[in-house]
Amino acid sequence: MTDLEKSMVESMGLTEDNFRKPKVTEIDRIKANVDFLAMISGVELNEVSCDE
Repeated sequence: MTDLEKSMVESMGLTEDNFRKPKVTEIDRIKANVDFLAMISGVELNEVSCDE
């Protein structure tokens, strides 16, 4: 970031972390694909916790 950008970010109360892309894991991609396919096919998915 340039000095101007840093000063603008600080004046808005933000940090550089607000502009970093989140890390996406392979599991996140798989879950997104499953959710998408369920949505377009009209299937309702139920959340299952691993605590059981």
